[in-house]
Amino acid sequence: MDPASAAAGERYRRVQAAMARRDVGALLLATPHLATFASGARRVQVAGSGAAVPWVVVVRDAAAATVFTPDPDGAPPWMPRSAVERLRWSRDRQLERIAELVAPTRGALACDVFSPAVQRLADASGRPLVDAAPLLAEAAAPRSEGEVALIVDALAAARAGLRAAVAAVAPGARVATLVSHFARAAPPVFGFPLSEGLVWRAGASFTRLDPTTVVEADDVIALEFGLYTNGHAGVVGDTVAATGDRCVAGRRAWSEALCAVAKCCRRGATAADLMVAAAAAGASCEGPLAHGLGVGIEPPLVGGRGEEGVPLAAGTVLVLAPVVERFPATPALFVTDGSPRWLEAAP
Repeated sequence: MDPASAAAGERYRRVQAAMARRDVGALLLATPHLATFASGARRVQVAGSGAAVPWVVVVRDAAAATVFTPDPDGAPPWMPRSAVERLRWSRDRQLERIAELVAPTRGALACDVFSPAVQRLADASGRPLVDAAPLLAEAAAPRSEGEVALIVDALAAARAGLRAAVAAVAPGARVATLVSHFARAAPPVFGFPLSEGLVWRAGASFTRLDPTTVVEADDVIALEFGLYTNGHAGVVGDTVAATGDRCVAGRRAWSEALCAVAKCCRRGATAADLMVAAAAAGASCEGPLAHGLGVGIEPPLVGGRGEEGVPLAAGTVLVLAPVVERFPATPALFVTDGSPRWLEAAP
């Protein structure tokens, strides 16, 4: 079995164990990173639509998740064909089929997207409807060494593309050219990127640049790119002046703040703890100060609303993104019971 399939199988076993501990009979998942995490299903491209992860139902003690997809290519190759079903375009018919799957189960129903239709499904089954996020967070950490290795590979691939994009930053270059340099330097087969590439003009505020924007001589350009490879995500960012200057002073101040935040990244620390450490070190953030990484951008979202008191779990992969003196960049680390382990060198 290839490493990506082995990692998906290990995740599925952890999900099943968490369902048993929490007395959950079935998981109903539609959020991309959660559906991918629990089932191994990947994003597919359907004509006339964007990339999407199929709907997924995980029944307790089932050998595999049930994947509803308009394209069977979205299901992992190791999944039994009987577990792959066509996605019904009628919402009512789709919910009827999900109700058939969960009817024989016992325990609560857990879902990631609450809606009146899903609540009616739970009411009809006579079971409580609960949030799937805590269960999946419990299953996410600790990551296996195989999963971490795949994330490290994805980070390295994304970093190689980012270096090519940074090297192309120069007065007169178009943003679209920077993105194309990233794509050409990334692996030839990498699935759907996490984004089309985020490029900002850094200053007193950060201005998102569209693909036609031309880099000016006095610009300081911040870049962030992401990709998928072997079912796992890599997200990377760096900053460079249009003149090619590596912004040494800003990079040094950023590095000091980064270390202050990283010291807090250990089991039991909360998102609030990381935000306090960042502020004390003179760092701010554009978006999350840090976020989880695995099969996509995942919780925790440090700086995200409602997650201030959520403790970090050992085995979590975190991408740190402090901003100091208009200088943002990202490295990733692995949370342990003690000091964190860097998964890549600082840019």
